[in-house]
Amino acid sequence: MSEEPKPSTKYVMVESSPSIDEDEIDLLELIRTLLAAWKTITIITVLCTGLAFAYALSIPESFKAETLLASAQEGQTGASSSLSQFGGLAAMAGISMPSSSNIQRVLATLETREFLKQFISKRKLLPIIFNDLWDEASSSWRIIEGQEELTTEDGIAALQDAIHVEQEKSGLITLSISWKDPEIAAQWTNDLVRQLNEQLREQAIADCKKKVGYLEQELAKTTLQDMRAVLYSLLESEKQSAMLANVNVDFALEVIDPAVIPKTREKPKRRLIVLLGGVCGGFLGIFTVFFVQLINKL
Repeated sequence: MSEEPKPSTKYVMVESSPSIDEDEIDLLELIRTLLAAWKTITIITVLCTGLAFAYALSIPESFKAETLLASAQEGQTGASSSLSQFGGLAAMAGISMPSSSNIQRVLATLETREFLKQFISKRKLLPIIFNDLWDEASSSWRIIEGQEELTTEDGIAALQDAIHVEQEKSGLITLSISWKDPEIAAQWTNDLVRQLNEQLREQAIADCKKKVGYLEQELAKTTLQDMRAVLYSLLESEKQSAMLANVNVDFALEVIDPAVIPKTREKPKRRLIVLLGGVCGGFLGIFTVFFVQLINKL
């Protein structure tokens, strides 16, 4: 009986991949290149850091003063419930139903040109807004040849850029002013709210007086009892609104937390600017070294 031949064993020689060795060589070469050019990288980094430092010092300081506000809801009178029963008759008489104040409209008034114009003119703020162009000794502007004299319109644009209004979901409102003088920023923030309440209160009182006069005339002409009941309710509502407007200082916006003089500046963040300048300088130095090396190899 013949023996079966044993299977022969074959050995395959596999060469090791040189990629790992090449990666190690490339990494070492990279480190050697950076170490050899450390002076170039350091000079570029220091130069960029110095430029960032100079830029940070050139930016004017700005301080942010904030006040926390809430909508001042007027007291509701019993007239609203009675008027709902006679709404049709009131509409026939051409009398509008009283409605609550629109907070969005109130906030928009803060940044309107007419309101800011009155704010600047009443407090004579133009020399303060452009104090670098105002000569205190002669009480006149330092006008450069070919430059027009500054007007209130220029001051309005500057104030609009400085005012920021944010309304939270809770209904609270944050009014802030960013200005180079912290005391002025806090003062203007509080003065803006004060003038807005004063202006809207005066308008409400004037409107109430007109409506009261109109309602009294209608009462004198009307004999229908239902219509007279509506007119009496409206008249009572307008008189109560006028009374509340006269005694309520925070007519439209209630001050929860008034603005105080900020202790720290809002901007510039000089440390951050210098740090970013140094980091960018380091990357620029490394890029410059590799770029020069690439040019030399071409």
